[in-house]
Amino acid sequence: MKLADTARRGRQLEAIAEALPQRASELSQLFLTRSSVCVSRTEVGVLRRLAAGSRRITELAIDEHVTQPAMTLLVNRLVERGWVLRAPDPDDGRAVRVSLTPAGEDALERLRAEYRAMLHQEMATLDDGQVHTLACAVEILDQLIGGLTDRP
Repeated sequence: MKLADTARRGRQLEAIAEALPQRASELSQLFLTRSSVCVSRTEVGVLRRLAAGSRRITELAIDEHVTQPAMTLLVNRLVERGWVLRAPDPDDGRAVRVSLTPAGEDALERLRAEYRAMLHQEMATLDDGQVHTLACAVEILDQLIGGLTDRP
């Protein structure tokens, strides 16, 4: 590879590395401002994690990169909405496990359905080549995420 090509590739990689998190954040914000469900990005993250099974508040705080007191407040808000339940951890009486309620499952499914509908409506305007390019980009992103996840 020529020096000029290497430099150009380096600039492209730099631009992509900067743009990806920004674009993902913008897409999330756009969706959340248009959703019929009033919810924050962190609340969505907690609901998604709980869809896989109950979790301790400490685990949720670590996963969402917030303090344990902040997660406790967030969980309290979700309890007030009827979306999650708190219960003592059977393995550790000092800890609390949080689980999704049927109302929480419904709220999460509504969010997912609205998100798919919003994107589908916009992506329907793309031509076949652009749809193919996006599908390839998703596969590549999955590979990048897998590689980063596997590293210590």
